[in-house]
Amino acid sequence: MATDDLYQLLRSYDPSDASMQQFYAVWVEGIPVEEAVVILNGDPASGAPDSFSGWGSGSDGSGSEAAGLLFGRIGNWTLIISDYRSTEDEALLTLSGCGRRILAVSWDFHGETVLKYARDGELVTVLDILDTSDRSGSNPNALDPYLHGLRFNIDDDDPGEPAIEPRESFTSALTVIGRMVGHQIDRDWLESTHTTYLVPADDLD
Repeated sequence: MATDDLYQLLRSYDPSDASMQQFYAVWVEGIPVEEAVVILNGDPASGAPDSFSGWGSGSDGSGSEAAGLLFGRIGNWTLIISDYRSTEDEALLTLSGCGRRILAVSWDFHGETVLKYARDGELVTVLDILDTSDRSGSNPNALDPYLHGLRFNIDDDDPGEPAIEPRESFTSALTVIGRMVGHQIDRDWLESTHTTYLVPADDLD
């Protein structure tokens, strides 16, 4: 298995030069979908069948145009793909209320390369996936049991081993999430029918 297979899987849905410059996703344990939609400023009445393969990249998160939230079950969790607003601390802390566990990954061309773990309204671990020594939270080492055998740090230089590229770090972060959730993101999920909800544009008048 290639060390960047999950990165390449997501990239295969958009082979353009700009492909995978940004990706934002949240895994939520045990939350009613309508509650999550409302927390993320979506319209619960706007739900429509959709899949990642036909969904596109959503909005830039500026609020000047309507955005989308793609919701789908993955094991006993719900996976939400959207723009950066869904992975901001405030959204994650609210989603994680009532003892729920939350995992999120942020990846963009502004240098945001973060894996977050929240539970019960608290950020437990915030980890830079290109340099895992850069971490914070109430328990910065909480995800360590899930990191075994994975490579992240692009500045590491192991004799006899190939250099670590950011795409491998990104795949490693998704692998950590899959280990904790119990189900890796895969082509079946990406091509299955889920539900998209509309996030209305801000009223700029």
